[in-house]
Amino acid sequence: MMIRHIHVDECDSTQDILKEQLSTQTHFAQFLVSCENQVMGRGRGSNVWKAMPGTVCFSTNLAAHPTLSFTALELSVLVARFFEARGRKLLLKWPNDLWDESRRKCVGILVQGTQNALLAGIGLNLFSDDENFGGIFEEAFALDKKHAAREIFDFINSHRYTNKEDLIRDWEARCGHMNEMVTVTEGSEVHRGSFVGIGEYGECLLKDGDKSYRLYNGSLRLIR
Repeated sequence: MMIRHIHVDECDSTQDILKEQLSTQTHFAQFLVSCENQVMGRGRGSNVWKAMPGTVCFSTNLAAHPTLSFTALELSVLVARFFEARGRKLLLKWPNDLWDESRRKCVGILVQGTQNALLAGIGLNLFSDDENFGGIFEEAFALDKKHAAREIFDFINSHRYTNKEDLIRDWEARCGHMNEMVTVTEGSEVHRGSFVGIGEYGECLLKDGDKSYRLYNGSLRLIR
């Protein structure tokens, strides 16, 4: 498969460059766009991804998981597995974030569909200089962002899931809030309950006494 890796010093968003490449370059099957500094990275909704010296950001076009709604969950598991092989434990937060062991966000994943492709943007804090955000590693180190992005990208490409049951098992095994009380805000509605897993479409399963909820989108927060 023909892959083109584009690495730039600075950009507003790697997804913007990716969309531009997809519209003009038709002889590559897949693109990887990474950068030294992303100044307007996007998260879910109106959220903005804050870049730091230890941040690696990249975007790629990729095939969807056979169950489309599992694609972001699949990428979360694969990123966690990549760092587990390097001695770092990450926790998954529904639907598409990863925490460090102190349950501070250190990875965000955004999957978007266009007319012709599925686009994934991944931002990782390999180390953090902001106490409000987590880091995968505790100490700063010399970082080759281009190489790091390519290593993670190659791991994702070579370890995709085909079996949904395996993916659900691996996601739930790494969940950082399994059986804990949470709220999930979906539009103007706030649901409260114990997070008991993910369903057949990747939806959040909540249980509150004798009531059960299946939530397909929303923002999850722990009840402390």
